[in-house]
Amino acid sequence: MQNKYRKILLVTFLLLLWNSLSFAQERDSVLYHINIDAGVGPSVHLTDINFEGQQTAQFIFTCRFMWEPEHLLRIGLESGFIQLYYLDSKIYDSTFGTTDILINMSSVPIMAVFTMEVVDNLELIGGIGGFLITSQVTSFDNYIKSTSWSNAYELGVSYLYPINEKLKLGAELKSYYISHLENYDVALQFSLKYSIFSY
Repeated sequence: MQNKYRKILLVTFLLLLWNSLSFAQERDSVLYHINIDAGVGPSVHLTDINFEGQQTAQFIFTCRFMWEPEHLLRIGLESGFIQLYYLDSKIYDSTFGTTDILINMSSVPIMAVFTMEVVDNLELIGGIGGFLITSQVTSFDNYIKSTSWSNAYELGVSYLYPINEKLKLGAELKSYYISHLENYDVALQFSLKYSIFSY
């Protein structure tokens, strides 16, 4: 599954690169932008781990800083906060007995992102990088917190409608594959793009 996801990401990246080179303009006719993209919305963590009362539908916040030349492949960095899943059970039966249990897994993505506006206002998104994953478990009066790193990949699509010369609003649908967990996180975000600087 991981190899398949990598192949899809690679093919998408190569198509975007080919498309950008096909439509590239001369340096003196290109307008460059430094943009910030921010989004918030619901996400679902698709996992084989299943506890009674486990909540895999959470909220996600992401932010990207993008360097965007016209008609070229756009590149940037993405981070944010993603709650993967949460469980708070007052009576939980385990092989060691009955206990209150609290499990909280969250992550901070750190991704290199590539986007391309394939038609007006519609962008394809691809990314590669990783997740800084924090796990917190409280059971039998013990608290355990651990942090780990996982490689990750991102694919998505966004539609952003221009409000004025600097601001666009819209929505974004995207999926992350987290290799360490071998799970996907799928999110639908309300998004905005703001042009910080143009030259």
